Amino acid sequence: MYKGYFQANQSIAGGIAIGFVPIAHGSSKATAFSSPFNSESSFHGRDFDGWDITTDGQPWGFPIFGRLDAPKSAVHPANVFRPHWINCKRKGASDYGYDQALFLVSNLLWHDREAIPEPIGLKIGNWAVTISPCDEYLEVANSIKAVRGVAPTAEVLIKTSDGSKLALERYSDFMNNLVSVFRLVTGNKIDWLYAEASESTTGRAVERFHKDAITGPFSNTFRFRKLPSGMTSTIPKLNFEALAGSFFENDHQVLDRKTLRELINYFVNTCDETSYLEARGLLAATLFDLIVLKYAEIKKAHNIMNERDFERQVFPVLKEVIRNVELPGPSNELRVRAREQLRGAFRQSFRKRLDLLTQGLNLPFDDKKSDRVIKIRNELVHQGTYLPEKTDGPWYDQYEIMIWMNLVALCRLTGYEGNLPTLTEGHRLKV
Repeated sequence: MYKGYFQANQSIAGGIAIGFVPIAHGSSKATAFSSPFNSESSFHGRDFDGWDITTDGQPWGFPIFGRLDAPKSAVHPANVFRPHWINCKRKGASDYGYDQALFLVSNLLWHDREAIPEPIGLKIGNWAVTISPCDEYLEVANSIKAVRGVAPTAEVLIKTSDGSKLALERYSDFMNNLVSVFRLVTGNKIDWLYAEASESTTGRAVERFHKDAITGPFSNTFRFRKLPSGMTSTIPKLNFEALAGSFFENDHQVLDRKTLRELINYFVNTCDETSYLEARGLLAATLFDLIVLKYAEIKKAHNIMNERDFERQVFPVLKEVIRNVELPGPSNELRVRAREQLRGAFRQSFRKRLDLLTQGLNLPFDDKKSDRVIKIRNELVHQGTYLPEKTDGPWYDQYEIMIWMNLVALCRLTGYEGNLPTLTEGHRLKV
């Protein structure tokens, strides 16, 4: 056990720094807590403002020895280390929970870059949600492409419609799901980094939660355009409330929410414009493969026949035929390759699965778009490159149609039945 003072700070990069300043034994103001230098990755103590602080999660690397501004501290320098999250409580915090919580969100934009957007109100089950721009929203929004960090762009206030009181963890769980909807709509790595709950009577903050907020580069995949007069938000154009509602409604979902969240996180990676062109396209093509496969599995139509029956009854016959056929050139190598190619013959073709997805989810894919996507997907998956420009246009158009296919499929997989973003030939995706 050590005695001293400690203080928590959150950096612009999203990490949380805890500085511990030891003092002499016997001080009445000392706080005792477990050493961060041993195998324990958590501790509990009190800061100078009377907040009880608990941290958890393996610290990033090793504790470092440096300075941390700590008023009233007896000595400098401080031992500084970085946990994954910090929970702070002070007098007035309630085990019964709170009727509202406020969250700070990074990397979320919904504006025409000429005006501060209007708040968005949502009603989702027993939750009433208000999404508002933070102070200095335009300044942060206009620099977010060049400066990677966690400067908040939005505040999300969540209340219970019936006045029931919930623990801050319940609000956090809800916010984690809402973040997935933000990511799907924008294609960006959006996250919340700070939560605060207050007393109902005084409005005084009594519980706080900090966490690592690891953001990615802001993506230009969904470009903001000059909008019609009087319209300042692109998110409601997708009927954001309906999309969020369908994501939270278990009865409406085609996939379970956990799988949806994983696919949406994958989708954000496909929109990262800092990655290599072909790598970005391959990610988009692979994600679409996963989406098509997941839906086919739900419909129990992902295979032509049972894999075990194929291995026992069909594959041995096919191997025997290949063994006996006369082949020119390096025949042994060709035989081995032919056998390996046939091992997946029990699976349904990608085109069949795509048709199943298109018809089952009522997606706006005509035969022309489906044929084009299959060609682009095959070239990316099997050759690791885009189609030649003279065959199918510039690489960006090929990449964008793959992004669009993923976006509209994921929207429908949530159970969303509203209007979908449109893709016009030769133009960027319009949201």
